[in-house]
Amino acid sequence: MTIHLISLLLFLCSEAHASLESSPPTGFSLDLIHRDFSPLSPFHDPSATHSQRFRNLLARSKSFHPKCRSLSKSKSSCVPESIVRQIDGQYLMKLLIGTPPFEVLVDVDTGSDLTWIQCKPCKRCFHHVNPLFNPKGSSSYRTLKCASRQCKAFDNVMGKCTRKHNKCRYNYTYVDGSATYGHLATETLTLGRTKIEKYVFGCGHDNRGEYYGNMSSGVLGLGGGPVSIISQLEEWIQGRFSYCLVSFFKNETSTIQFGEQAQVASGKAVSTPFFQGLDKTSYYLYLEKMKVGNKSFEVPWKESGGYIESGFITLDSGSIMTYLPSGKLYDGIVATLKEAMGDVETIDDPEGNFHFCYKTNANVKPPPIAFQFKDATLEIPQTSTFVEAADGVSCFTVAPTRWPILHPIFGSIMQWNFLVSYDLRKKMVSFQASDCSKQILN
Repeated sequence: MTIHLISLLLFLCSEAHASLESSPPTGFSLDLIHRDFSPLSPFHDPSATHSQRFRNLLARSKSFHPKCRSLSKSKSSCVPESIVRQIDGQYLMKLLIGTPPFEVLVDVDTGSDLTWIQCKPCKRCFHHVNPLFNPKGSSSYRTLKCASRQCKAFDNVMGKCTRKHNKCRYNYTYVDGSATYGHLATETLTLGRTKIEKYVFGCGHDNRGEYYGNMSSGVLGLGGGPVSIISQLEEWIQGRFSYCLVSFFKNETSTIQFGEQAQVASGKAVSTPFFQGLDKTSYYLYLEKMKVGNKSFEVPWKESGGYIESGFITLDSGSIMTYLPSGKLYDGIVATLKEAMGDVETIDDPEGNFHFCYKTNANVKPPPIAFQFKDATLEIPQTSTFVEAADGVSCFTVAPTRWPILHPIFGSIMQWNFLVSYDLRKKMVSFQASDCSKQILN
């Protein structure tokens, strides 16, 4: 499996070529557009209140169901074997594809790998804001042949190959049943001022499922698997990318960086190793302790029933909330918060998104919260641990794991105003406290 992945990565890097028109050779940066809150989003509703946008966002926020495999016959615990989760359409990116360039709007997802867009002719397509991409209108479009090395390399997403028409097909299904079917092809992809030639992507002719109410044209996969843009450009960007997420409360746009620009400042960041499932897609961190004020909470070894091995948490920009193991850990954290906050008036969230809410009171000061990962302690600002979910109502942005959220997730709110940098070569993630509204695109 390891040899196969290494060979595939080397092959992909030799096939995809990045050329620069005017950007520096060290990498490139792009807008990361929040679907609801960014004024750059075509779905931004300026007439909606902050609370309405936030509730709509929570209603769409989902995660995935992990698989497990046993560590050994003598142990009941298991390690995660991730499968592609459903997409919630939280962050968007504009890109150009084809020759001449054709603009499309795609969802950006760290939990999946394949880049795909809707294409003509389309047997079944969901509503989208851009016109359909027409491969026949692009001089650089090339459908992969069944016997091509690229087609065989993508055997994990390859559908039945029809040799009669000699076109490489793919079949990519998300955990909620949403799916995209079409042909694997190479095309010129333009990101900002950076042009990528012979990029392998999916041209979707049959796309269906619950996700497709988001009205974008497809998905850009930022996972660690061999199909992702990170892997296809690995030699050029050296396996590095980062993002800096702006708080929903600011009328600003977030950024994403690739290559050398994705590095954090030395001495200003904390770094922790990550590991991945068997498909190399998702990013898992080792979570050792939680801290509330001066009190520490050990992360339990495993969930009840031995289904999930604890000690790991998924780093996921697509999930709004953060989820911790239910039971003693979560209950202890909430109890400690309530005790430290004094006589706070708690209220119930009628929509069930939050488990600890109170009437907003300027005199209430929640204690600091920190996540202690392996080799790194990350202190979270109060603006991320509690948010005003409705007028006059503040809520704790951490919830207990429960169906369908079955294991811990480190969500996007906790990542606000951190430069989060991934280094796939070193298998490290770094966090640097930053004012993300002041990130400058190069």
